[in-house]
Amino acid sequence: MQSVIEALLKSKIGLDVNSIGYGAIASAIYQRMADCGIKQISSYLAHLQDSPQEWDILIDSVIVPETWFFREPESFAFLKHYVLSEWLPKKPQGVLRVLSVPCATGEEPYSIAIALLEAGLTSAQFHIDAVDISKQCLLKAQRAIYDNYSFRGNHLFFQERYFESRNSRYYLRKSVKNLVNFINANLANPHFLVNTQVYDVVFCRNLLIYFDSATKEQTIHILERLLIEGGLLFVAHAEAALLMKTQFVSVRQSSAIAYKKLSNHQNLVEKTYTIPSNYKSTFDPQLPTQNRYQFPIENKVEVPPQKSEAANNLNTDLLELAKTAANRGCLDEAVQLCNDYLNQNQMNAEAYVLLGQVQQAMGDNEQAAQYFHKAIYLQPSHEAALTHLALLKEQQGDRISANLLWQRIYRLQR
Repeated sequence: MQSVIEALLKSKIGLDVNSIGYGAIASAIYQRMADCGIKQISSYLAHLQDSPQEWDILIDSVIVPETWFFREPESFAFLKHYVLSEWLPKKPQGVLRVLSVPCATGEEPYSIAIALLEAGLTSAQFHIDAVDISKQCLLKAQRAIYDNYSFRGNHLFFQERYFESRNSRYYLRKSVKNLVNFINANLANPHFLVNTQVYDVVFCRNLLIYFDSATKEQTIHILERLLIEGGLLFVAHAEAALLMKTQFVSVRQSSAIAYKKLSNHQNLVEKTYTIPSNYKSTFDPQLPTQNRYQFPIENKVEVPPQKSEAANNLNTDLLELAKTAANRGCLDEAVQLCNDYLNQNQMNAEAYVLLGQVQQAMGDNEQAAQYFHKAIYLQPSHEAALTHLALLKEQQGDRISANLLWQRIYRLQR
């Protein structure tokens, strides 16, 4: 009977059981059976099929709404740079449309709103839709009351400006709450937001990794439909390889994982947008708004090097080539280049982190975890390795290990 419920979860929300593990699903099912006072799984299945409310609760038990304010701050820094350098000069009278999916308990869309306000935009210049399948998460997002767990890292300048602190909790100011429109919807549904106006920017991070292959492909087509030509898509590191052979091309900026949507007639030659060295990857609140992100973008077209060139050129930086191959979706090539690099640099944590990301994109979570562990062994304070491993543990349903890793990351950031 558990397999029937797993199949229903796959059909309803596109869940790939391997992404979180059979044990995590079994644990959620048996916990719900206990909460409902049901002893037979066949009886619970019947209850599940008769009760839309129970489906909502089970889905809440299965999904992992792990989020915090300004998660991966480089992405928000690049969003502001893009808006001021590209979008605003082209559409000075326009309204920037942004989609955050999944929005979980609201930290991401509220971070977007704060970032745009800090970039100098007025509330009339942007519109944010925030979507999640979980009604429970949306209720928390609309209340907008958070504890310390939602605030991580050292860049917390915004906390005092946009929150009121009461009894160790943080209440988002109404002026920001009103800037986000929350919607209950399922991205795995092919008709997702079908009648909605297209967006200039879409944040869709750490969701595709939970989908089965068919739902991943369908979702990418939906994202292509929802994003305007030239619009910006933000995804997670482990999801970058999924955008190979799509209308999206990589936008390179620090560690932000962003893609631009090309028009149908554009040549899918990779375009790299290089940010000047004086670009700030994190937000500097001491600078006047108009001076914070006023940097030109240098556009250049690069044809990725062939593997044979990498093998023959002894002076080539193999690790950089491995990163390039991974970003292009050439995962087998990226693995080979990483291994070639490690043959000469066995103590390099960065290479193991990259190998872990590539293995995760290839669906081998166990191998990915081993590489992240190796990186942490070599460099115990390697925040990227710790973060990737924490996310992976959450996907596998090992929340105890994940929480220990998050606590470790939190201590490093203090």
